[in-house]
Amino acid sequence: MRAGFRGTGAGTRGHRTEPGHDVRRKRGARRPAAPAAHVRGAVARLGGGPDGRRRRGPSLLPGWTRAHVLTHIARSADSRTRQLCSASTGADLAQYDDEAQREREIEEGAGRPAAELAADLRGALGGFLTTAAEHPDTEWEVPVRRLGGGMRPVRGAVGSMLREVEVHHTDLGRGHRPADWPPFFVARELATTAAGLRERDDAPGMVLIADEDRVLRPVGGGRGPRVSGPATALLGWLTGRADGHGLTLDPPGPLPDVPAWRS
Repeated sequence: MRAGFRGTGAGTRGHRTEPGHDVRRKRGARRPAAPAAHVRGAVARLGGGPDGRRRRGPSLLPGWTRAHVLTHIARSADSRTRQLCSASTGADLAQYDDEAQREREIEEGAGRPAAELAADLRGALGGFLTTAAEHPDTEWEVPVRRLGGGMRPVRGAVGSMLREVEVHHTDLGRGHRPADWPPFFVARELATTAAGLRERDDAPGMVLIADEDRVLRPVGGGRGPRVSGPATALLGWLTGRADGHGLTLDPPGPLPDVPAWRS
C-alpha cells in the first residue's frame, strides 16, 4: 500500500520454512466470506480504471500518475495471489523479493499502453478473486511472512486487498471519495488504524469517536482532544485521503498532526 499524501506503508511476503517451525500447523475453517464479498464489489466499482489518456494524468499520490496507481493495484493483487498459493500448496513463494522489486515493477509497468494496463489490472484482480474463492477452508490460518517483518495468517491477504482497491481507487482522483467507501470497510479499517496508532510513539494524544457507534478509541495515551465525526471522515483524515472536513474537536482547536499512515 502506498501511504498517499503522508508516506509509504509496508507490504508482505510469502512464508519461508525455518528450522523447527512448521508454517502449516495453524489451521482453521473460518473462510473470510464478508471481506471477500466486499473485495468483489470494490473490484466491480473500480472496473478497468480511467480510460485512455486519462491514465497518464496525475493521481492524488505525489510523483505517481494514475498508471502508477493501477499498476500498483495489479501487482498487489498478484502478490496476494502468491501468498494464497504459498499457503495452500506449501511452496515457498515470496510476495515480493524486496521493496526495490516492488517499486521497480510499478515504475516499469506504468509506461505501458492503456489497453495493456487495463488488461493487466483485470487479469490480476480476476486471478486473485478466483484463487481466494478456491482456497481450501482448512488453510486460512496458515501464516505467511510480511515484507516488513513478522508473520500473519493468510486470511489477512483478503482484507488487505480490499484496502488496496478501495483506498487506491480514491487515489486515482476520479471521484471515488472516502464517503464512498462501504460501511463494512470503514468500520473494519477505522478499528485497525486506531489500533495501529496506539502502537506508535509519534501518534498525538487524542480520542477518536465515530458518530455511528460513539466508541471511545484513545490513541497517544488518550491525553488530548476528542475528535468526533462520521467514521468515513475520521478514516479519510487518518489515512491522508481527506482533510478532516466534518470533524469536530472538544475542546475546540486545530486537528492534531497525525503521522504518515501505515497500512
